Amino acid sequence: MGSEGSVKMEHLFLKFKESLNLSREISALGKYLKNPTWLVLPEVSDEYEQPKKREVSESVKKTIDGHEHLRKEGAKILRVIKRSRKSKAAEMFQHGEKMHGLCYPLMAEGEIFGYIVLCDLKKAMSSDVQKIFMAFTDAVIHEVRKEVELEEMNKTIRPRAIALSTVHTVHRLMTSTLNLNELLPRIARLSLQVIRANRCSIKLVDKKRKMLLPKATIDLRRKKIRLKKVQIGKYAPGRAVKKGTPIRGRDYLAVPLTDEDVVGVITLYDRLDGKEFTRFDEEIMKTLSEQAAIAIRNAQLFMEQTDLTLSSIKCIAQLLEDRPYVAHRAEASFHKLIYIIGRKFNMNETEIKMLQYAVMLHDAGQISIPEKVLMKRGELTGREFDIVKTHPMKGAMILKKFKPLKPIIPIILSHHENFDGTGYPKGLKGKEIPLAARILAVVSAFEAMITKKPYRKALSIPAAIKEVRKNANTQFDLRVVEIFCDAVQRKDVRKLLEKELGKI
Repeated sequence: MGSEGSVKMEHLFLKFKESLNLSREISALGKYLKNPTWLVLPEVSDEYEQPKKREVSESVKKTIDGHEHLRKEGAKILRVIKRSRKSKAAEMFQHGEKMHGLCYPLMAEGEIFGYIVLCDLKKAMSSDVQKIFMAFTDAVIHEVRKEVELEEMNKTIRPRAIALSTVHTVHRLMTSTLNLNELLPRIARLSLQVIRANRCSIKLVDKKRKMLLPKATIDLRRKKIRLKKVQIGKYAPGRAVKKGTPIRGRDYLAVPLTDEDVVGVITLYDRLDGKEFTRFDEEIMKTLSEQAAIAIRNAQLFMEQTDLTLSSIKCIAQLLEDRPYVAHRAEASFHKLIYIIGRKFNMNETEIKMLQYAVMLHDAGQISIPEKVLMKRGELTGREFDIVKTHPMKGAMILKKFKPLKPIIPIILSHHENFDGTGYPKGLKGKEIPLAARILAVVSAFEAMITKKPYRKALSIPAAIKEVRKNANTQFDLRVVEIFCDAVQRKDVRKLLEKELGKI
């Protein structure tokens, strides 16, 4: 019998010995048989095949130690066990002063996993009583086997059920954010909840340096461990990445994050119950890591695309700023301002990012307007103003050819619409104007007021805020104005804004 089979039989014996049904059998048959002594012994082949010098095996000796009157009968009991193992049947024997006994092998799947030895019977069992005893014992074995099989099934099904649930949860994580800084801690927390461990660390591969860089750690212990870089091939995380397979120890489990290539590793430390990590923990984490790797790679690709988009936007914005009529922007402070306002309106990260891009490009259409019109110091004629009013439409026409900027087209197109319906190009009113465009209308007007123009000086920040408030409910949405004014007067925003304006 293999080691796995031996473990299974040992487990079956322990369950049999602890069975409530066995206790009932001992109670019921014990009264009828005048309270014999019951010995329940495991099958340990190498012990029962001892050299002759050792007359009594350790298993027999240990079991009968609690029965002082049977200590001298150890050798006899051992011999009857050997006979019973060979015959795979019940064997009667005599012991002591006219006492009788019975040894019955406990069997499952044709294999013996233990013995019941009845001692101190006043007379030999009749064949009918033997049949009752064996039927009762076989019934107990059957019930115990069903219990063990259910346990084994539960052990197999439970991790798969958890794995299925994990796949669903990670899928929700994948769709909830493409921000790597948000995604990785969420995956780490999920791993801790599923496996019930004390610490989870996620490291990502840096191919150039052949290193694993720590990106997220959730540690439930009081004493926190400092995050460290790990060389690929070293320690459990490094070996898991190099081999592309999980590495498991008593108090750690490192599972590679694989999506075509290995992108990183999730490492769990110290289970909450103090037990060692199991094969089932490994299976669950393999399922989780497969899904997590896809989510991480998607987030990385999104970041790469975002960086490329931002680079393109900055190139376009720089082209606009290089024209003589355009004042340089306080970019960092306006990005911060947009983020604060966007969060107040419950915008998600993508919506805020698009609004930030719109702030950078809202005057893109002015590139097609003659410089003499834009730089004119005096009042514009009706014809000239009509030309200026075409810039939102022209900006939208220029930017719509760049697919990543498609979401900002309605914002650019409508940021000169007035809340009271007197704006352009379509004369939209109130909530007909997209929220992002209403926010951009306030922000771009404020930006224009605090920067120097060819035809006028820049206003101070307090004067610009006053002008914005003055035009609430006519040019601007009152709710947007209130949130904007609160945000622009925050100490951190004001300080950053003044610092950047000082450099322009």
